[in-house]
Amino acid sequence: MFKKLGSNIIIYGLTNGLKSLVPFIMLPILTRYLSVKDYGILSLIEVTILFLFPFISLNINSAINVEYFHLGKKRLSLYITNAFLLSLLSGVVFFFLFFTVRKDIANFLNLDETIIIWLPIFALLRVVSSVVSGIYQVSNKPLEFAIYTIFQTIIDFIFSYIFVVWYHYGYIGRLTGVYISFFLASIYGIVILYKNNYIVFRFILLFSKKILTYGAPLIPHVVGGVILALSDRYFISYFIGNEAVGLYSVAYQISSIMLLLSISVNQAWVPFFYRLLTDFKENKAVIFRYIRLLMIFYTICGLILYILSPFLYDLFIDQKFHNSKLYFPVLLVGLVFQSYYYLYTNFLFFYKKTTVLAKITFFASLVNLVLNFININIFGVIGVAYATLITYILYFLLIYIYVRNTLKFEVLI
Repeated sequence: MFKKLGSNIIIYGLTNGLKSLVPFIMLPILTRYLSVKDYGILSLIEVTILFLFPFISLNINSAINVEYFHLGKKRLSLYITNAFLLSLLSGVVFFFLFFTVRKDIANFLNLDETIIIWLPIFALLRVVSSVVSGIYQVSNKPLEFAIYTIFQTIIDFIFSYIFVVWYHYGYIGRLTGVYISFFLASIYGIVILYKNNYIVFRFILLFSKKILTYGAPLIPHVVGGVILALSDRYFISYFIGNEAVGLYSVAYQISSIMLLLSISVNQAWVPFFYRLLTDFKENKAVIFRYIRLLMIFYTICGLILYILSPFLYDLFIDQKFHNSKLYFPVLLVGLVFQSYYYLYTNFLFFYKKTTVLAKITFFASLVNLVLNFININIFGVIGVAYATLITYILYFLLIYIYVRNTLKFEVLI
C-alpha cells in the first residue's frame, strides 16, 4: 500500500504543481503588468468568489465524495444529479441577490458594479470541476484526475496570457482567463460524468434532504475556513489600503506552496485512509503511523521552503513587491499547522461529524476576526499575519483534541 500511496502522491503532487504553476508563471507577469493596487483588487475579487462558493455549491463535492462509498452506482448518479440541481438553484438565488445589492457591495469593496454581478456566476462555474476532481480522487484514479486538471490548467494559462499581456486588460484579463477555463472545464466535466453514468439528464429531486443535511452544516465550516484564510485581505484593504493587500497577497501566494503540497498529499491519502477506517480497530496502528510520518514530512517541507524563499522571490516576483518578504515566514508556519489540521479533519468527514467541524471552524474564524482587528491596529499588516498564525495553531489543536477525546481514538503525535 505504501508504494501505491507514494506513486499517487507523486501524480497528485505533479498535477497540482502544474496547476499551481500557472499562478506562479503569471506572478512575474502580473507583478509586471499590474500595479500593486490592481493586484490587491484582483485578490479581493478572488476572496469574495471563494467566500460565495460554499453557499452556491452547498458543499456537494464533499457530500458526493463520502456517498461514493455508501451508494450503488445507479443511486449515486441520482444523488449527483440532484446535487447539481440544488447548486444551480442556489446560484440563481445569489445572482439575483447580488444584482439587487450590487451598489452596496461595490462601495464596500471599492469595485465596479459589473464585477459584482458576475461574482455568483464565477462561483457557480467552480462547482462541476470540484465534483469531477473529487470523484477521480475517491475512486483512486490519479491519472484521470491529472488529465482533467491539466486540460483546465492549459486553457487558464493561454487565455490569461492573451488577455493580460497581448490585450493589456489588467486584472480583468486575468479573471477572464481563469473563468473561461472553468467554463470549458465544466462542459468537459459534464461530458465525463455522463459518459461514466454519474449523472442523468432529467429533472429529479431525490436525496435533497440528505444532501442538505450533510452539506448545510459544512457551510459555516467552509465559510469559516475562507474567513481564516482570506478575511485578512478585507482588514488590510479597509484599514490600510489595496496596495498593502497586493503586497500581502504575494507573500501569501508564495507561502501557499506549502498548502499545495499538503493538499496534494491529502488527495492521495484520503482514498487509502477511508478504506482503512472501514475497519478502524484492525488498522488503527497503521493509520496513526502514517499520520505521524506525514506530519514530519510537512515540517521538513516547510523548512525547505523557508530556505528557498529568497530564490523564489528573485525568480518570480517583481522588485516592487519584495517588501512582502516580511510577512512570508509567519504565513508559512501558519500553513504548516493548517497542513497538520487536514490530517485530522479527514476523520470528521468520514464519520459525518460536519456539525462539530462547523462549530470548531466558526469559533476559530471568530477568534481570527478579533485578532485581525486588534493586531492590525497595533502592528499593522504584520499583525494580520500573526493573527493567521495563531488561529491556525488553535484550529489544529481544537480538531486534534476533539478527535482524541470525543471520538475515543488513541491519537498520539
